[in-house]
Amino acid sequence: MRLFIKICIVLLSCSTLMAQSQTELQKRKKQLLEEIELSNSVLDQTLAAKNVSVHQLKALKQKIAIRSQLIRTIQKEVTYIKEEIEMSMRQQEMLVQDLDSLKAAYSILVQQAYKSSRHFNRLLFLFSSSDFQQAYKRLFYIRQISKYRMLQAAEISQKNTDLEKSIVVLKNQRSIKQNLISDKRVENQLLNQEQAQESVSLATLAEKEKELKKDLKKKRSKRKKIQKEIERIIAEELRKANSSGSNKAFASTPEAIALSKSFTSNKGKLPWPVAKGLVISKFGKQKHPVLSGVVIENNGVEIATEPHSTCRAIFNGKVSSVLSMPNGIKVVMVRHGEFISVYSNLSEVYVEKGEEVSTKSPLGIVLTSQQDGSTVVDFQLWKASVKLNPQKWLMKK
Repeated sequence: MRLFIKICIVLLSCSTLMAQSQTELQKRKKQLLEEIELSNSVLDQTLAAKNVSVHQLKALKQKIAIRSQLIRTIQKEVTYIKEEIEMSMRQQEMLVQDLDSLKAAYSILVQQAYKSSRHFNRLLFLFSSSDFQQAYKRLFYIRQISKYRMLQAAEISQKNTDLEKSIVVLKNQRSIKQNLISDKRVENQLLNQEQAQESVSLATLAEKEKELKKDLKKKRSKRKKIQKEIERIIAEELRKANSSGSNKAFASTPEAIALSKSFTSNKGKLPWPVAKGLVISKFGKQKHPVLSGVVIENNGVEIATEPHSTCRAIFNGKVSSVLSMPNGIKVVMVRHGEFISVYSNLSEVYVEKGEEVSTKSPLGIVLTSQQDGSTVVDFQLWKASVKLNPQKWLMKK
């Protein structure tokens, strides 16, 4: 019995840990499904432009990556449920063994009671006592035997109930497992379709190599102008903030120091610059998705979102600059102590230079390209004159 209890405690502990892991997996699966839904929305708007575009390919690649993560998450769930089923089966086997032992012991007890009842008269046993004390002890003994039999019967009944419950749990677990396997099969089919679509898109875009190179040259020129202006403004702010003329750090007031510390403490927990977003181009040097040997330098991240999406501040701060480029693109820069967040590729702006903003304050509307139907915000993060990887600072999805 003690061994059974110890094993049950171990199984219960393992089951609790697995339940926690499963809850995390289910939460992650929900997030991935939401991201896939957003990627479908992003792809739908680019597909409406009819022509296959690089942005469309980036969104498709990201969708495939998310789908692959979802499949891995489902597989982990399947593994966990398999382990749960194995534990439930072991627990069920132990319950059956324990129940059989209890029934055997109870059967012997009943047989002995029956045999003794034929040759044993309780009243005679009590009244034949030599004194009151002996009679009391004999009565106590009779009651103990009766109580023990009742306890044994109750324990057998409880074990039967536990066994019935374990059978129901096992059936449910097997049903969940089958559903997960079915889900994984569907997701694999969708993944194969998306990979086929990616191959077609790559082949289509590869035929437009000259056009893509020309378009890339134009975009690089536009981005270079915007980037040059961003860096000029940051350098100017640094110059003004430091009487010594240093351009490495901002001279900080107590308020700015407190804001910087608060910003730093929120690393990895900052809200995204759009309510729904999908990173389609990461920070730093990235290979061009189509053109071989071409590397793109990203000073931030490109986040695809839905049309008419509002761009918002990632933290409390002050608008340090609002840029309006000749091509109609608008840029908002917000200072958070020694940090600066940059929101580029906006069609409308709601704020002015010097205005105080709070976390998630609306800054403007993300521009939707008439050329390929994409809605992408170029988001950058700086610490004085040093570029940071925004994905390390934004809330994990």
